[in-house]
Amino acid sequence: MKKTTIKSILLYAAALVGLAVPTACEDEITPPPEVKTFTVSVQLVYPDGFAPAADVRVVLRNIATGAVDEAFTDADGVAAFVVIAGIFEATASEERADALYRYLLNGAAGNIVVTEAWTNDPPVDITLTVTPVAKPSEGDASPYGKLVIKELYIGGCQKDDGSGAFQRDPYIVLYNNSTQPAALEGVAFSTCFAHNAHGTNYFFVDNALIYAADNWLPASYGAWYIPGRDTLAPGEQIVIAMNAAIDHTGVYSNSINFASPDYYVAYHPESGYSNTTYHPAPSEVIPTSHYLRAIRLAGVTANAWTFSVNSPAFFIFLPRDNVSLIDFSAAPENIILHSSTGSASQGAIKVPRTWVIDGIEVFQEDRIADSKKRMTADIDVGYIPFTNSYGHTLYRNVDKAATEAILGNAGKIVYDYALGWEESTDPSGIDAEASIRNGAHIIYKDSNNASNDFHQRSRASLRP
Repeated sequence: MKKTTIKSILLYAAALVGLAVPTACEDEITPPPEVKTFTVSVQLVYPDGFAPAADVRVVLRNIATGAVDEAFTDADGVAAFVVIAGIFEATASEERADALYRYLLNGAAGNIVVTEAWTNDPPVDITLTVTPVAKPSEGDASPYGKLVIKELYIGGCQKDDGSGAFQRDPYIVLYNNSTQPAALEGVAFSTCFAHNAHGTNYFFVDNALIYAADNWLPASYGAWYIPGRDTLAPGEQIVIAMNAAIDHTGVYSNSINFASPDYYVAYHPESGYSNTTYHPAPSEVIPTSHYLRAIRLAGVTANAWTFSVNSPAFFIFLPRDNVSLIDFSAAPENIILHSSTGSASQGAIKVPRTWVIDGIEVFQEDRIADSKKRMTADIDVGYIPFTNSYGHTLYRNVDKAATEAILGNAGKIVYDYALGWEESTDPSGIDAEASIRNGAHIIYKDSNNASNDFHQRSRASLRP
C-alpha cells in the first residue's frame, strides 16, 4: 500500500504556488490497521410442517450503534453477514399461505456477542414462530385476521407561532383489511411498558424480554375498549381520538379537526382519567355512543392516559372465550408492575398474546441505538423509526399485488405516491388515500413486521 508523506503533500502544495519547501520533513502518515471482521451465519429454524426456504430476508442490528444490515437465506435457510465485533440481534420474517390460512413466520435472536473468540460454531439459530391467520369465511364477524392498525398519529405538530409542538391531538385509525365484516365490540387498545423504547425497561433483562417465553404483553396502566356493537364493512375504518376530540385547527392550523359524528374518542372521566388538558369534553357532534371506556388499574394515580409521543409500542386486542376484560384485569395474578420500587402506580395488565389482533413497535429516529424491543416476534418482529413534533404519522404500506388483483379497482388506483418522509416511503408507489377517494378498495400489508408494513408519512391522513 502506498504511503502518503507530509513531505509529498507540502511539495505538491508548494508547486501549486511556486514556493520552495525544505526536504528534511520525512514524517509519514501511516494508514490505520485493517479492521478485523467476523462472519455471522444465521440459521432459520422452522416449526414442524414448514421447510426452509431461500431468499428470506434476515436483518442484523448492532445494539450499540443501531446500524442494520440485511442478507437473504440460501436453500437451507442460512443467511451470512460480515461484521466487526459487537453485540447484535437478528430478526427474520416470512409469510406463506394455503387455502385456509395465512401463516406469519417471525423470529428473533438477541444477545449475539461477537468478540475475538467468535467462532460461529454452531451458527446462530433464529427459531421462527408461526401465527396462522384464518382466511375470513362467510358469516364470521371475528376481527382476527381482519382489523389492522392503518395509521398511528402520536407526535403532534408545530404551533403556528413557531414556539414548539402541540401534542394533544393523537389518533389511531383501525381498518377492516378483509373482504368480510368485522365486529368492533370489546376491541381494546393499550401500549407496552416502557413507554419510550429508549427508556428504562424493567421487563428487558440480559438483552431479552422477560415475557418472551410467556403468553402475554404488558398493557400499561390498563386499556381502552369499544363498548358499542359497531361493525366495520370491508374497506371501512374508524378514527379514534386518544386525547382531545375537538377541532384543533382554529388555534393550530397544522393540527386535526375531530369534530365529526363519524369519529370515536377515548373519553371516560368516571374512570379517573379526568384531566381536562388531555381529556376535555368532546365535540358536541360526536355521539356519546362513540365514547370509549377505560379500565384504569387500581393503584394508578395518573389522571390522564399517557403514552409516548415518540416511540410507543401500541397494540389492539380482544378477549377470547367469553372472558370479561373488566374481571380479568381485576385479578391480581393478571397484573404485573413495571417499577424498581414495586409501586402499584406502574401496573400493567398481562394481556394474553393470543388476544392480540395487531401491534406496531416504534423507535425514535435519533435514539434507535438506545432502543429496546417491547413486542415479541409473533406480534411485531421489527420496528418503524419516527420523528415527532412535525405532523408526521405512521402509515401502513399497501399490498400492491392484492390491491391490484381486485377487479373493481381497475382505473381507480392512484400511483406516484409522494408523501413519504426522507427515505421512508410506501414501496408499492400507491397513494392509498387518493385511491380510496377515487373509489378503490385498498388491501394493506400485514406481516407482523413494522419494518416492512409501515412507513413514516410526512402528513397525517386526516389533514386535507
